[in-house]
Amino acid sequence: MRKYLLLFVLAFFVKGHAADFISKKWNVGYDELSRRLTIGYDGRTLLTDAYCETAFEGKTLRSYDAVAVSTEEREVNDCFGTGRELQVKYTMAGGQTLLQTLAVYDGRPYAVVQLALTKGDGLAESNCLVPLKSDTQSTMMPTGRQNRMLFVPWDNDGFIRYASTTLRSTVNSYSVTAIYNSESREGMVCGAVDHDLWKNAVHVVGADYDKVEQLALISGYTDEHSHDSIQSEGSVMPHGAVVADTVRSARFIMGWFDDWRTGLETFGQACTLVAPRREWAGGAPYGWSSWGVQQTSISYQGVIDCADFIRDNLMTHGFHDREGRVVMSLDAWWNDNLSTQQVKDFVSYCKANNMIPGLYYGPFCRFGDLQSYVPGTGNKYRFRDIALKQHGRYKVVDGAYCLDPTHVGTKQFMLNDMQRFKQWGVEYLKCDFMSNGAIEADEWYNKNCHTGIQAYNEGMAALMRYAGTMYLDLSIAPAFPYQYTHGRRISCDAWGAIDHTKYVMNNTSYGWWLREVYVANDPDHLVMALRQDGGGVQTEAANRARLTSGVVTGAFITGDNFSKNVTLWRDNDQSKGQLNNYWETSQERALKLLTIDEINEIPRTCSSFRPVYGNASTSVGAELFMTYETDRYVYVAAINYQTLMPISGQIPFADLCIDAAGVKGIKELWTGSTVTTTTTALPYNVPASDARIYRIEKNETSGIRNVQHSTSSVQHLYDLQGRRLLTAPARGLYIKNGKKYLAQ
Repeated sequence: MRKYLLLFVLAFFVKGHAADFISKKWNVGYDELSRRLTIGYDGRTLLTDAYCETAFEGKTLRSYDAVAVSTEEREVNDCFGTGRELQVKYTMAGGQTLLQTLAVYDGRPYAVVQLALTKGDGLAESNCLVPLKSDTQSTMMPTGRQNRMLFVPWDNDGFIRYASTTLRSTVNSYSVTAIYNSESREGMVCGAVDHDLWKNAVHVVGADYDKVEQLALISGYTDEHSHDSIQSEGSVMPHGAVVADTVRSARFIMGWFDDWRTGLETFGQACTLVAPRREWAGGAPYGWSSWGVQQTSISYQGVIDCADFIRDNLMTHGFHDREGRVVMSLDAWWNDNLSTQQVKDFVSYCKANNMIPGLYYGPFCRFGDLQSYVPGTGNKYRFRDIALKQHGRYKVVDGAYCLDPTHVGTKQFMLNDMQRFKQWGVEYLKCDFMSNGAIEADEWYNKNCHTGIQAYNEGMAALMRYAGTMYLDLSIAPAFPYQYTHGRRISCDAWGAIDHTKYVMNNTSYGWWLREVYVANDPDHLVMALRQDGGGVQTEAANRARLTSGVVTGAFITGDNFSKNVTLWRDNDQSKGQLNNYWETSQERALKLLTIDEINEIPRTCSSFRPVYGNASTSVGAELFMTYETDRYVYVAAINYQTLMPISGQIPFADLCIDAAGVKGIKELWTGSTVTTTTTALPYNVPASDARIYRIEKNETSGIRNVQHSTSSVQHLYDLQGRRLLTAPARGLYIKNGKKYLAQ
């Protein structure tokens, strides 16, 4: 018997009217009468009466309507490893064939499902395939009201947020979702691992806080979040239809995990088995962006002043990446306010001072008219020739026309820019409004392109090829595909106020796992002293909170103006004019808050922190506590989003999966104070609109991860009936009806 069969025993047999596909933990039963599947894992039924369906010639083909069904078991060996696969072939009345596959692999904690459609004679066409769907109620989740389901947005535009909602509503989560219990942390993760052809989604309908009424894995989903709504018609542009001999859905993984956080990280790792992520020797970038404050007032002298300040005062205190370098990124208006010679001089300055010269760029958007000629095309194409249409009208997203990523004119436009940038010596590009290139359209220049994400992949592959070794950081962009760039901004624009920090942390709280597919999640520029729109000087406490959001997210890019030679307003508004000298405050704050070596070390040695709990329900919430473990430390970041009240209490070591015997010592890094702890918990105390970072040092002689997560953990925000605790004490750990709660 082959070795893998000894490790991962599978059998396929027919018993009455049911065919069972059994692995070490998986059990898939196919009922020949109902033509549906029941899928179980480790004794737990995940889905009952599951089937597959596809759109075809204006109707929906469902597997349970097949006139003939056959099943087969076979060996598989692909990017996920070696394993076994169940194939269920459904022959429809019209001669079409649906091939539903479910594979399990040695050493993989998930199953992989896919659906393929063939017509029988000629090419098949479909714009939606659903490899797995169940309309039968599932009770896989623990009873009670601490169950959650995760909404993951398509991109990071429009200040959209992730949402961890109670299991009593409906979500259409792009690419992946987690259905989990915030106390025990157990749950199911489902997500698409192919991102070359389809916009994928997971549809979940929850009920009664602990039941799943419906679940569907969908390839071919559009809505207003994917920028495919047509407001003039009050409709949504349908997903593009794929035409091929065999039309295949994306492959989806489905797994049950003891810890939903590990499940989402495993999902990201599964994606990289299909398409490896791009690496960067420097790891998470550190640096400065002009859009934080200088914005449209960017000037050559102002940029050099900021670079001088960072070189002389911050880099010497650990504010630099693994290669000892920092990014200096000239954002929008660099090509309006700086001459070509000044850009070249800026690049030379950066090279001489161990800095990475960066520029702002938007390859798939056009702000301006469509009649102008496209640069780099020799006046062969105007922008109207390379712009995309929906239902005959040019499509505009965020005020910019959407350009066709497959068009030769768009590619020549990109190549022309990349040749200039490389000639100048640019090494970093912030690529903005990328989602414009991923919309569904009436047609594309490449007639073999059928979908928006297929076109986006073609354009991104060209951009990566033209850019060469430049660090590419996506701004407004889909989360997937990811393999063409190094980093991606996890949120939309954010400055220094505590509500901006909370917004960024919402995205980090539930999107941290994107660290598996990107070198660094980008929390946007970290502005301390001023928002240029008149938001005013923020408190040092708010500064700490905003900087902490950067520390726990990944990239560490400040955005303050440290130059006295920049005039931010050109009018006679005295209330604004008096703030033009605030650069002194920016320098003071930076000297105090960006020179703490132990904090500056974190983005260089860690990746995005994961949430401790995961129960900040709805899209307005963000996690209070985030954590990350290295070989030497366990970090716990605590952010208080309340503007008036402090928070304090204790986080049980069990909730951090820490054995107290493995704790050598604890230090709070913002204040530099040593924390006196109990044998069971980490105490915390965070003032209003502030943050603390606790560094738990490991005892070298004993392990620290010897305790399993407690299932009777602290509950946050909601009582046992799922109601918000509006009358909770202002701070601390307290008891109500025999249960522990933490006031937020």
